[in-house]
Amino acid sequence: MPKRIVFYFIGFVVLASLAFYGFSRWKDSREKVDLWTLVPDSAVLVVETNDHLALVEHLRETGLWESLSTLPATQLLQENIAYLDSVAPGSQRLERFLDKKEILTSVHVVGNKDVEVVYYIPVNTVGEHRFLRTLTEDIGKSPFFDEGTHEYQDFLITDVRNTYTGSTFSYFTYHNNIILSPSPALLEETVRRINRRTPASVAAEFASTNYLGQPDVYANVFVNYRALPDLLALFLEAEIMPEVRYLASLCRSGMLELKLQQDKIFLNGFSLPEKLKTSLHSVMQPEEPRELGVKNYLPNRTALLLHFGLKEIERLRLPLQVADVAFAPAVDSLAQTFSSEAAIAYLETNSLTASPEKVAYAHMPAPALTLQLLSSLNRQVAVARKQQPYTERYGSYDIMLLQIPELPAQLFGRLFQGFEQSYVVQVDNYLLIAEEMATLRSLLDDISDEDVWGKSGGQKAFLEETLQEANLSVYFNTVNAWYILNRYVVEENREDLLQNASLIKRFSQLSLQFSLVDGQYYTSLVIRRPHLTNNVTQETFAVEQTLPLSNRIDTRPFPVQNTVDRSPEVIVQDSADVLINITASGQRGWVDTLGTSIRGRIKQIEYGPNNKLSYVFATANRIHAINNQGQELENFPFNLGDSLDIQHLVVFDYENNKEYRLLVDDSKGNLYMYNMSGAAIPGWQPRKLDYKLAAEPQHLRVGGTDVILVPLENGYVYALNPEGETLPGFPISLKSPLTSGVVVNVGADLKQTELTAVTRYGNVVTFNLQGRVLNREQLPRPSKRALFELVPESSGGRSFVIVRQEQGQVTIFDQDLNQLFEKRYVTSAPKIVQYFNFGGANEIFAVTETGPQKTYLYDTEGNLIGNRTFESNKPVSIYYNETTNTYTLYKVFRNELKKISFTLPD
Repeated sequence: MPKRIVFYFIGFVVLASLAFYGFSRWKDSREKVDLWTLVPDSAVLVVETNDHLALVEHLRETGLWESLSTLPATQLLQENIAYLDSVAPGSQRLERFLDKKEILTSVHVVGNKDVEVVYYIPVNTVGEHRFLRTLTEDIGKSPFFDEGTHEYQDFLITDVRNTYTGSTFSYFTYHNNIILSPSPALLEETVRRINRRTPASVAAEFASTNYLGQPDVYANVFVNYRALPDLLALFLEAEIMPEVRYLASLCRSGMLELKLQQDKIFLNGFSLPEKLKTSLHSVMQPEEPRELGVKNYLPNRTALLLHFGLKEIERLRLPLQVADVAFAPAVDSLAQTFSSEAAIAYLETNSLTASPEKVAYAHMPAPALTLQLLSSLNRQVAVARKQQPYTERYGSYDIMLLQIPELPAQLFGRLFQGFEQSYVVQVDNYLLIAEEMATLRSLLDDISDEDVWGKSGGQKAFLEETLQEANLSVYFNTVNAWYILNRYVVEENREDLLQNASLIKRFSQLSLQFSLVDGQYYTSLVIRRPHLTNNVTQETFAVEQTLPLSNRIDTRPFPVQNTVDRSPEVIVQDSADVLINITASGQRGWVDTLGTSIRGRIKQIEYGPNNKLSYVFATANRIHAINNQGQELENFPFNLGDSLDIQHLVVFDYENNKEYRLLVDDSKGNLYMYNMSGAAIPGWQPRKLDYKLAAEPQHLRVGGTDVILVPLENGYVYALNPEGETLPGFPISLKSPLTSGVVVNVGADLKQTELTAVTRYGNVVTFNLQGRVLNREQLPRPSKRALFELVPESSGGRSFVIVRQEQGQVTIFDQDLNQLFEKRYVTSAPKIVQYFNFGGANEIFAVTETGPQKTYLYDTEGNLIGNRTFESNKPVSIYYNETTNTYTLYKVFRNELKKISFTLPD
């Protein structure tokens, strides 16, 4: 009896244990798991969606899907889904299975070299369980897949390889959820988290935040700012990562809502400050956010802008960086005079090898005090260096040189590094600082021409989409920054960058902003595709005006501005030697009967008591200057002698103070210079160079030194001072004939100023203004008939292309000597090649065949714009309207002038 009782008791215990185990397993399987608690702490981003089909459909409607679907990662994912669909049971495809589910996708950095994702998908119904079980069984039977398993900490992980694509993924199930990833290591990290029974979610601080119930919200996006630099480090060069990590230290985590509109992506929400002692937030200790007042001084060629809106700008200096203790008190006093705004702008470059120019900005509430302290500091530096303080007048501005290394960093902190010296200028209530004098001069010209953010229609439309006040803002233009991106992306990712160039450039405007509200940062990320409201059909041409003249037109349409409203106009000269102004509306303006043909180009200058635009040009032996009625200005024309044969006329304004110098050259290589009163300048009557010029002379100002650069057809290049004297080291011989000019990159002094010339036979020579050759490189020359020329952009900027012509074949090379495209034409005669660069991706090449009288327009990839040509045997003129994203072409043929509008394809 006792034995039987013991036996029953043991049996009861076993049955009870089995029942309890079965009940526990059943209860566990029924228990709903918070998927956020499964996400490993290493996640950089976590995306939560609940309507997969609606998201894809909206992407298709906005055109984003067309762009995203071209990405290699998207294509690979679509291929794998297609293979899985092919073995899926019945009619329930994966799209139906995934629809209306709250799915998590976490993004991780694996092994400091790869980006991988984990998908967390709930299985909600018996039907879904049956579908999933049948699908996994069919995968094991399918010839498309190889399947294996491995056990890890009591979890069975299934590994699947696509035998056709070679891609792999792994998965396991947990509490009615399936967790998948291409990375088994990430799944094992998830298993370890489950087994540690860590209930806290990575987004625990945002447990009550859920944007998915709001209209037009397609996802919650969790951001781990502490891990974000590790993700960016996979793509960016190590040299810029310290600054990236410091910027990321503003916040520790954030939860944002994803919204999609027509060609816009919005991420808005809140981020929690990073309160570590050395974080950017702890340094800034921001209060109320500030507006972007500096927009009226930012050039449209800005590639990247970092803007701080703070009451106490000097806090950015912490910890203090003192380069020279002797000047520390003066720098401290100066730093205390700035408030509200500090910013640093990186400007567009035109070459992969060129470092971007930088400009620092700071708001001055009391400009007089700031300038007083600047002058005092400048005198201290000059005494210590045993030099004279240097200030240069440029128009109405005084540019001061402060030879203190890293002055912006000492004033505004580590994010303003990279200034070996500082040229400073006051513009209204802002101090502008650049490393090079040429950068400031060019920037002041942009401000004067209103070529700035505050006056740009496209940029203003973008800024309206962003926060109007913020503590930290990052603005990025992917088109302007294209060469910067190529320069700082790691080599192994450069190919991916180039493959995705069209998508990156299409959504070119980006802003990321942080604005402190109640102890949290309201965060806004905007990615925008500009120029959406264009009414002109892409790749079509519209003839706006046709203007027949009485006589044949003998010149190109010279581009000029209206003297009153600065609207774009043109001037032509007919076979009767009559100069005719054509207004923007296509009407005849003033006329001027010259009786002889003009030489070179038509210049415009501000002159006279009202600084009105006037026209300056040359004929064979005269210099003319006329007003907007076609009437000669006082003292004009200048009669230079009947025997003279003028080739070019250039106008110099050394101080930008409208005290112009007029320089002409003749067919013998003689140079003549005059002022606006007709007085000859000593040293230039004539300045003999004994050989014909290859291109117009150029004026440069380098560190306070005026230089006139003169290239000759025999391959010699002269550098002259304003008195006509040759600079030491010049002339320099390029050892080969020249047929084009020289492009200059102005540096801090003569040594650092680099000049580039291309000889007739394809030798690219770089030299400096000390006459030292820095580099020679030979472009490919298939035969002795191949001839080269350097073609600068039409506006006279620093960008250029190199053109090779060989028996009807034209090849275009960029500044880095990479071939852009190659075209073959009917005739072997030399072609007229023009290069128009309007900034960013707005580049056009015009090739004109003088024999067949045809002009071809190409984009940067060599695609014929509009698939058509134009009747013309003269160079064309092209204007660009940034607001409407339209181009206006002026071209002449026989006695007819046409104005044609068009757009470029996306």
